[in-house]
Amino acid sequence: MANIVSNILFFQLGRPLLFENEAQSAKVIAVLFEMEPLPLMFTNGPLYMAIAAVIGVIHGLVFYWIEPALPRGIVARGLAFGAILWALMALYFEFHTPFNMFGEPVALVAVELVFWIAVVAVQGLVLSIIYGRGRDELASPVE
Repeated sequence: MANIVSNILFFQLGRPLLFENEAQSAKVIAVLFEMEPLPLMFTNGPLYMAIAAVIGVIHGLVFYWIEPALPRGIVARGLAFGAILWALMALYFEFHTPFNMFGEPVALVAVELVFWIAVVAVQGLVLSIIYGRGRDELASPVE
């Protein structure tokens, strides 16, 4: 689900701003659209989606593992997990790859970080909905 949302935000809705913008780094454009081999997402979509699904399963296992420490309630729990993903994944990725390696302008990195908020919020909410009630909510009180 997160992969679908990110592709819509980054490569559909965000395409004019991120990839058709004169301020964008030539290196970003070259790596994504010109240099061979092209990214896997463009050359072998099914394999790319399969790998993304495996990553989603791993995120689901992490969610299960830390669920007792997350806030109660499906929405709060999902958004909290999304915030954790954003802090641990998106910030590092955007700094290390687009900004550091490809010279992407700070303003475009900031736009991408906002897109990531939506991506990981959806992922956290979907995992929270799938998970259902929290473990502490399922335990029956001792009388």
